Amino acid sequence: MKLANRYVLFVLAVVILAIGAGIFSAGVVAQEEGWQIVRAEYGFKNRRTDVTDILKDLVGRGGVNGRVAITNQTMGGDPAVGADKSLRIFARRRENNRGGFVEREWDYKEGGFVEVRMFDVRMQEARRDDWDDRPARYGNRDRDDWNGLKIIRAYYGIQGRTVNVTDMLRARVRDGAMSFVVTNNALGGDPAVGADKYLIVIYRYQGQEAATFVREGYTLTIP
Repeated sequence: MKLANRYVLFVLAVVILAIGAGIFSAGVVAQEEGWQIVRAEYGFKNRRTDVTDILKDLVGRGGVNGRVAITNQTMGGDPAVGADKSLRIFARRRENNRGGFVEREWDYKEGGFVEVRMFDVRMQEARRDDWDDRPARYGNRDRDDWNGLKIIRAYYGIQGRTVNVTDMLRARVRDGAMSFVVTNNALGGDPAVGADKYLIVIYRYQGQEAATFVREGYTLTIP
């Protein structure tokens, strides 16, 4: 009888430990949920550019070797020429034990790197836009994707009022390059009447992903 009781107690202990381990693991997963990028700004003091869309795209694609370099090229331009710039990231994540979201701010210096694994960016929509269902040896697909120019994502407007102009820019690519003046007419309309707008383009050229930033009225030239 004592042996049977000991066996029952042993089984119960194993079950309790297993349940406890499961709860603990779930708690760890909840705590380690990736931060969701809410806003990102690049520049110096009051000379900053909203780079939220650029950063989300670059992070969502895994960066280069799991990191996104913080440079004028990757952030789409230089909003404060000659100044030591920085990238500010405002993000949040859900923490179940607190019953809501926790917010946090990061500040990275120009020349540094953002570790992609820290952030949770869901890019299903962007990847659909980047999908190419042509056969592998159809026309010049391989040349366009590797040696030529591939427009991944493009936005036109100002913070909070942007439109996706990816397809318009893809249609402007000629012989692996593109050049035109950024205007409302060229980009299908004015998403923010009266405001000084900008065009953000994320692209792949010769196998390397990059981003560029051009203000309304100026010329976009890639490469």
